Amino acid sequence: MKIPLYNLTMVSLLCMINHAAAEVIYSNLKNISIPNTFDGVFVDVDGGHEQSTTTFTGWDINPFIGGKYLANSAAFQPARNGVDGIDSVLKFSTGDTIDSGLNYAVGRGGSLDHLGNAVDQFQSNIEGYLGFKLNDNYGWMRVVLGGATPVIRDWAYDNSGAAIVVGGLQQAAAVDGVQAVTLTLGAASALADTGGNISRLVKTGDATTTLTGTNTYSGTTTVSGGKLLVNGSITGAGAVSVASGATLGGSGTIAGAVTVNGGILSPGASIESLTTGALTLNTGSTFVYEMDSSAHSSVAADFQKVTGTLTLSGSVNLTLSDVADSPTAFAPNTTLSLINYAGVWNHGYFTYAGNQLTDGEVFTAGLNTWQIRYGATSGGLNFATEYTPPSGSFVNLTAVPEPGSLLVLGCLIGSGALLRMRRLC
Repeated sequence: MKIPLYNLTMVSLLCMINHAAAEVIYSNLKNISIPNTFDGVFVDVDGGHEQSTTTFTGWDINPFIGGKYLANSAAFQPARNGVDGIDSVLKFSTGDTIDSGLNYAVGRGGSLDHLGNAVDQFQSNIEGYLGFKLNDNYGWMRVVLGGATPVIRDWAYDNSGAAIVVGGLQQAAAVDGVQAVTLTLGAASALADTGGNISRLVKTGDATTTLTGTNTYSGTTTVSGGKLLVNGSITGAGAVSVASGATLGGSGTIAGAVTVNGGILSPGASIESLTTGALTLNTGSTFVYEMDSSAHSSVAADFQKVTGTLTLSGSVNLTLSDVADSPTAFAPNTTLSLINYAGVWNHGYFTYAGNQLTDGEVFTAGLNTWQIRYGATSGGLNFATEYTPPSGSFVNLTAVPEPGSLLVLGCLIGSGALLRMRRLC
């Protein structure tokens, strides 16, 4: 199975990114006003007491005079253009990386004026990002400093000490009680709805985003661009849709129904398995299936597990590729399971190389001739431990002898026997 990444919370949304042990903690959309006073607002970035107009134990950052000046604790050190506490604070943009290669320092009693005319400084009333080091962790904070409405919008940090990409996710304000988190960069996180204010997740852009861990948000998921890998789980029942030009993959579990509308469904990121709710592949969609003729039979090919119905509507493309460094033919009678579905099949078919593959069809792909079955009652060799017991049906590929071999054999044993062999059960 694959490996996990985003937890989405709505009213007090915690978003976690997981590169192995890494977790990116997301603040949720805060929009904390910065008063135009010397007290300003005190914010605790990683604690339960998030903000106050008076100082308290555990505060991290205190912007005041409308955000023109900044005080910070020893634990929270903004990225600066030098190592002195009075050096100017740098402004970052989405896509920049915050890591150990930057300069950090403790402020000196709030004497830092970080609004100026330099290109790397904050301009009054212009949104930008602070980079920061929080103890030994790195993060970003989206702010508007100075101007009529200075505000801290949100922040995120990686609690493993790994580098973090600025602005990898954005959460919009609620509209009719629904909030949306948009993943715009190749970030990884875990999203959890903890406030009951159900949200939706939107994947945009060309990058690959990986969700790990347990993602408990219950709204819909839309993959409108790039690739979304679900290597953890999405436990909510919200539907998942994949648009044309976008890809859904991963090695995890998606509880909701998945509909591919001209996009790509590609289990795993290599030879792996993906579990979803009911699966619909509409016309123009592609099911990408990878095999490895050099691997052990248990992991010789991808596997798609469907806990509901299987619908193949219109012309649904099937691509087959052998990822082995030196591909070899699979042995005759080798059976690989493309899909295991617990519900019914609508009797739609895949199309391979422009030809529709009806049930029992024999076709050549790579170094093998295969027969496809859509309603097999038993699975193949790959990922057999994940099959749905005791019921469930399978879409299988079985390696059969080359047509020329069948013809020779038919000449020896008679045309009646040959006719029966053309469709193997």
